[in-house]
Amino acid sequence: MKKILKSTMFCILGILIFSLFPQHGYGVAPFARKFQTSCSTCHVSAPKLTAFGESFRLNGYQIPEGDEKYIKEKPVSMGAEPWKEVWPNAIWPGGIPGSFPLGAWILSDVKIPLEGADKEVEFEYPHEVELFMVGIMGEDVPFFVEVEWEEGEVGAEAWMGFYNLFKSERGLNLRVGSFEINPLPMAFDHLRLGKEHYLYNNWRVPGSANRFRLRGGKPGLELNGIVGGRFFYSAGVVSPEGGIDSYGTFRFKLGGTAYNRSAPTEEAADKAISALPTGFWVDNAFELAAFAYFGQADVDGVSDTFNRFGAGARWTFQNLDLSAAYVFGKNNDPFATDLEADSNAWHVEASYYIFPWLIAEARYEELKVEDANDLELLNQKNTVVGLVWTLRANIKLITEAVFYKNNNDAFNVRLAFGF
Repeated sequence: MKKILKSTMFCILGILIFSLFPQHGYGVAPFARKFQTSCSTCHVSAPKLTAFGESFRLNGYQIPEGDEKYIKEKPVSMGAEPWKEVWPNAIWPGGIPGSFPLGAWILSDVKIPLEGADKEVEFEYPHEVELFMVGIMGEDVPFFVEVEWEEGEVGAEAWMGFYNLFKSERGLNLRVGSFEINPLPMAFDHLRLGKEHYLYNNWRVPGSANRFRLRGGKPGLELNGIVGGRFFYSAGVVSPEGGIDSYGTFRFKLGGTAYNRSAPTEEAADKAISALPTGFWVDNAFELAAFAYFGQADVDGVSDTFNRFGAGARWTFQNLDLSAAYVFGKNNDPFATDLEADSNAWHVEASYYIFPWLIAEARYEELKVEDANDLELLNQKNTVVGLVWTLRANIKLITEAVFYKNNNDAFNVRLAFGF
């Protein structure tokens, strides 16, 4: 055990020492190729987004002020611009990316138990492989495709969007396909900083045939939009368990970069797109968000209707990022026994940028699920502390200790790289 621990720590030390030697390189994911810029333009440490990256995502993978002057890899035109003037007597012109928009992330993990002599170190090389295609097919038609291999299982998400409907200045957008909803942007699991999943969206009712959880892709359609630059909404219907579920989200941002801007000023936007060497994460702002989800699933021939409600807040100032969220819900008949189950989850989280390539993170979270007789079905309390090392713009190392209520504590190491 001590030998394995020592070897693992030497490996980590070797990677860190290697990272101190300067090399020049760019993240070569599809958008890095398209704009010839670093991954840090959009990510504080992939996949977590900067304010610029979030605006880029919300605007359908487009720079809000217009892509044209920033694109280095020109798209292939599918039609001519004058065709717009004679529509409907011509096909509306579109486009495809100038090169095949394929990217990949490979994640490898080491789990080292902190307590219990009978537990062994676990190596997963790789833990997960993600292949994705992402881009736009002409103005305001974004697309996203992801195929994910994890622990022997394969999953996929794919969606296409039609943005800026009725020339609404992206106040009304549509996306259709299989996608992960974003209930709370300050704790969006798909774009989290560290390794450990958020408790609030990563659980299922124990022993129930209803396997719903908030996390993960769900087939459906969604309407969303930006209103006044500072408000964002989404509303959709999805079908994760065979029935028709519905949801709505709302967020408001005070200060910092508006949802429909790349930066507070045009000059700052030009600098952000050029990839700043430091300070690219700074966005002094306060954000509020809320969501509601209503669903139903078949449990042994009985309909289990359920709901989830939540709210969160985030404050970012200079190098500090603080957030908190609370989520509660009810399953009306998860065991087909006319017995309800109630859930409550909350967390507080902080991160601090020590250097552009080194971020400290800490999170405390709780989850409790009880039935109508006050029988405890789940009671989890997690404390997560760690360091996130951006060794290169497209190479990331996570060193994270997780302390659980059941004393199954562990020190996790994850190495992720993308191209």
